[in-house]
Amino acid sequence: MKHAKEFMVIAMIFGVFLLLTVIIVGDYYIALREHRPPDESVITLLKMTLTGVIGVIAVYLGI
Repeated sequence: MKHAKEFMVIAMIFGVFLLLTVIIVGDYYIALREHRPPDESVITLLKMTLTGVIGVIAVYLGI
């Protein structure tokens, strides 16, 4: 059971980072093509998600 829990946490964190990478790279690419600064909501999303991932890792390590 412990291995399944570890795999689930690793898969969830990997998936979140992969999704964030796609969103951030896409926004920066569009901003570069349109000659505008990156959208502030994407930066806010990144900050909030990183805080959440750190919380998930801390709870997992605390158990």
